Amino acid sequence: MKILRLAATGLAVIALAGLVIGCVTGCGTRKLAEDDVLNVQARLPQAMPVPAMDWPVISSSIDRTHQTMSTLTGNDLAVKYSATDVYPVGSQLALTTWLERDDPHWFGARIPGSFVALETVTMERGADGKVTAHYTRYAGDPLREVTDAAVAEARKTAILGMRPSGMP
Repeated sequence: MKILRLAATGLAVIALAGLVIGCVTGCGTRKLAEDDVLNVQARLPQAMPVPAMDWPVISSSIDRTHQTMSTLTGNDLAVKYSATDVYPVGSQLALTTWLERDDPHWFGARIPGSFVALETVTMERGADGKVTAHYTRYAGDPLREVTDAAVAEARKTAILGMRPSGMP
């Protein structure tokens, strides 16, 4: 009986040692790639004209037709007045847009893909002394101004009309 207990204990020790050795040698660790941790595909071009991603988020939107997603940010003055219909001189808004893509880490989720454009609206004092909104669109990498006068007024109105999202 004592021999059987010693044999069982010996087998248990050998099995435990084998398990530990298997885990140590067989569990190789793969160094995480940057893509595993960050969404590098959504990186913004280097020379942004405004620090859009450093500003607080005002709102976000998804355009299912064009398969894009956008984030509206603003400087502190713009955020303060974002719930009103009037932005004072010095307010700056930035609408950053990306193509959508599937999230490789979460089935069914969509995340930003490639950068599409940055649109800015800056409130300035016009020559007549009235507050006026100046719209600019940037695209490409490196960024270049690509304002299309035919759509500039409509885009400016759309951006100024975006209401802030309710944040807890």
